[in-house]
Amino acid sequence: MKSMVIYTDLLMARRGGVTIEKGKTRRPKKLGDWNSYLKENEKAHLLGSHGIYDAFVGQIFLVQRCGQKMDLLVVEEILQRAIANNHETINLSHRNIAVLSNSFQNLKNVKRLLLNDNQIMMPPSELTDLVKLEELVLNNNKLTLLPTGLCKLSNLTYLNLSHNPLSVLSEEICQLSSLHQLWLVDCQLINLPSNIGNLKYLRKLSARENYLESLPSSFVELENLTWLCLSENTLRDLPKTFYKLKSLTHLNVNQNQIREVPECVSELPNLACLLMKSNFIKEVKDDTILALSKLTKFDLRDNEIKEKPSHWKGLDYIMIGNIGLNGIQSNDELTSGLDEMEECSEEEEEEEEEDEEDDNEDNGD
Repeated sequence: MKSMVIYTDLLMARRGGVTIEKGKTRRPKKLGDWNSYLKENEKAHLLGSHGIYDAFVGQIFLVQRCGQKMDLLVVEEILQRAIANNHETINLSHRNIAVLSNSFQNLKNVKRLLLNDNQIMMPPSELTDLVKLEELVLNNNKLTLLPTGLCKLSNLTYLNLSHNPLSVLSEEICQLSSLHQLWLVDCQLINLPSNIGNLKYLRKLSARENYLESLPSSFVELENLTWLCLSENTLRDLPKTFYKLKSLTHLNVNQNQIREVPECVSELPNLACLLMKSNFIKEVKDDTILALSKLTKFDLRDNEIKEKPSHWKGLDYIMIGNIGLNGIQSNDELTSGLDEMEECSEEEEEEEEEDEEDDNEDNGD
């Protein structure tokens, strides 16, 4: 299907050597003029073929990155066309948008809405009327508040609020009964909502780069949680009831203030990856690690281990560089008895972790 082009209020748009300059094009004043404009403007079609804008293809409504400011009139025109064509996906990311139109209330069939990387401070209240919405991407904006009534989005499975100065997260967000993924990276949070345990279907949670000192007691009720990232906070310990997270396979508590590997971790039967780099750990009890029969990756770099663990078997990867051991001559001595040992560089581990997070944070790209 042939791509169509929407020309916004650009002073100059460039792609693939094709240029549209102000004064050489006529910007349509109303929605009905777009078709004639597209037919008349050969250069605009060329821009579309090179991918500056690809829109109205099947059920996908996509406005790709162009780095220019999109004004309210154009946003309104885009939404009206989306409404008329019952589009299920709308991508308005990377558009430098600060204010959103109230036309959102008419997007009854939208299932996927991407508004990431804009300048939005407060989403419109009409957003809560999108009852079919399954994915909402709002990361990298200027959000300080979320609209009331968010709990009405009962079909929402994916919510990304990362890199917004929220400070406080409303407990209403924990009434999103279908939520599978929640991204809260760098939101300046001091606490997580006390009722977070209500998110019974949550599988993946990242609250990296916040100011969390502890977790709410209901946290251990996230019985379907498999992937958890709490790195770069100020946690001193994990709740003693953390063992209730029986589905957990990946736990990242890098760069906190933890002083020992919590015993409750040994009761996580499915844990395969445990990342505890850059804490204040001085001792690792053999029993804690040996009980984790599925553990294959354990990161202890940049800690203060003083005694050699006697026997760790079954680990595919153990990362121990700069561990600060006293009286131990080499990593070989530390890892004696491993079935297979491969020292991974910090760059490799961080790249893997960031790739995992980027895949989700850029879910709509």
